[in-house]
Order: sequence, then structure tokens, then C-alpha cells
Amino acid sequence: MTTPATTLPPVALHDTTGLYLTFLGAEQATLDGQTLKLRRRFCEILLILATNPNGLTGGQLSAALYGEWSDTQNQAVEVHRLSKLVELSSKPYRLVRVVGADFLSVQDLLMEGRTREAALLYRGELLPLSDAPAVNEYREYLHESIRQAALLSQELEPLWTLVARFPDDLELIEALNERLPREDVRRGMVQARMRLAQRRLCAS
Repeated sequence: MTTPATTLPPVALHDTTGLYLTFLGAEQATLDGQTLKLRRRFCEILLILATNPNGLTGGQLSAALYGEWSDTQNQAVEVHRLSKLVELSSKPYRLVRVVGADFLSVQDLLMEGRTREAALLYRGELLPLSDAPAVNEYREYLHESIRQAALLSQELEPLWTLVARFPDDLELIEALNERLPREDVRRGMVQARMRLAQRRLCAS
């Protein structure tokens, strides 16, 4: 479903100084404006450290990456390799350079009640291919936070934005259908999407 044309203000561009993580529907990072080539495990470590600014012990970081099958030796090797690309401190493990991230910006916008801007910035789920326990937990938290904010908002635009990105989310589609005025010509499009989502749900 295509999001209708709007006059929404653009999401502000981030500062190119320091480390910036683009992990919503992607696995990208820049350092002082230069793109870093990172494999998924490095992205997972960066996300975990970015969401724990006070730092983590080796054991805590290992548990966040591997869960109950914690592997501190392998985690130490991964951190050492990553430290050649991004400056890290140890005891505890912590990011040294100024860090910004699209997922942190979404969280900040939600905290400020700026649901429309948060929905625009939420371009996909957080590191969608990662299976690290801490990433899974934060992904679920952020996704449900933006969904609930859109459902509770009195604005239509956050719902339009999220339905366009997650066209099988029946609860969002039903909320959009209920909120649209009866004379709105877009209701037919929304109801068609709702029937498709219901059909997929029944088939699953």
C-alpha cells in the first residue's frame, strides 16, 4: 500500500561527526561520514553497546550476544576485531566515539510524543536478520513501542506510514480503517489490504 502524499516535515539529517548506526531494516554504519564495512556480529555488538552507554562486562556482553550458551572467549575475539574499526574501551566494554543511531532517534522521538516523525524514521525492524538475544529483545520492544504509539495517536499519518511498511499487520490496518472518515475515498484501498491480511492470517 502506498502512503498518501503528505506535507510532513523531513526527518532531520544526523551529524556526520563520530559514529552513526543505521540499523532499522539495514546493517550500515558510518564513522565521521565514511561508511564502515561491518559484518552482522559487529553490528550486534555496536547495538548492544549503544543501548548500554554505561558499559558492560565481558560476561554481560557475551550473554547479550549468545544467551545461555555464553562464549566469552569468542566474544573477546569479536570485540578485538571490531576495535580495529571502531574505538572501544574495556573494563567495562564501551563505545568511545560519540554515537548516534536511527533506533535511538526513534526512541527519543517517541519519548517526546513526536509519533509522526518517529514513524517516518522507523524504516524497518531493527537488524532484522540478527538472532542475538539482546537484539531480539530490543527489536521487539522498539517495534511494539512504535505500533502502540501509532494506535494511540489521534493522527492518521503514523498509521498510514506503518501500514505501508508492515502491510500484514492486521491490527494497524483495522485501526486505520476505523479512523478514516466514511467519505474518505481511500477506505476501499484500506479495506482491500485488510482482506488480504486476513486471508494470509487464516492461511498461516
